[in-house]
Amino acid sequence: MSEVSVLPPAVIALIIDQWRLLRSFSRVIDQLPETSRARLNGQARFHQTKLDSVLADIGLILVTYEGRTFDGTLPPTAQNTDDFAENSSLIVQETIEPTLIFSGRILHSGKVNLTDQGDI
Repeated sequence: MSEVSVLPPAVIALIIDQWRLLRSFSRVIDQLPETSRARLNGQARFHQTKLDSVLADIGLILVTYEGRTFDGTLPPTAQNTDDFAENSSLIVQETIEPTLIFSGRILHSGKVNLTDQGDI
């Protein structure tokens, strides 16, 4: 395994953009006719596995948060906290950007959208 001491911001941005592209690709696949989905889902899984493998080889981890309770202790920034009352019980509805971690150090804290647990 190789050591990653500092990643340039452009490399971090590239990793996050690759994750976003794969997520968008998966969403588009879900809208296609059933006959087209299997092959494209396979391609999406292959590329996600490839990204995860490359990152793991150099000690990087991408973390997403869907379904987790948001109590202010998670690293990502919530984009829509102003939409809820102060005493709301919030959970992460969607990860907009994942958190990128190396050796327990957060290289990119990510972004999420929240929902009230009562709305689920």
